Amino acid sequence: MNARLQQVIDHPLHQHLGIETIDSENGAARFSIRVDENTLNPAGVLHGGVLYLLCDVCAYAGLLSTLDTNTEAVTHDIHVSVMRAVAAGEVVLFESEPIRVGRRIAFIDVSARVDERVVARARVTKTLLQA
Repeated sequence: MNARLQQVIDHPLHQHLGIETIDSENGAARFSIRVDENTLNPAGVLHGGVLYLLCDVCAYAGLLSTLDTNTEAVTHDIHVSVMRAVAAGEVVLFESEPIRVGRRIAFIDVSARVDERVVARARVTKTLLQA
């Protein structure tokens, strides 16, 4: 496993939110979390901020499989459309797909699903920086 990807998995916030493993190859990523007390908003459903953050993590994790060690990706823009609420106990699958990865910018689409129901879609734009 890529050491940078392991750092993403091991990040304390990501661990707190329930990320245990991430599949990442060919610019795409996939992981799931179970909605629990750490991820609920006061209304008792998945917190929107958590949803946005996990879409961004998924986009980044996928890109890591294609970036060399001297290139970093930072979020330039993120647009998330939430379509359904997610209740406690449900498992949310996040999947990213690179749409276009250039020398300086990358566009990644992310979907979040519970079973076959799409609960959110995101378009994440990452700026690629040379270290």
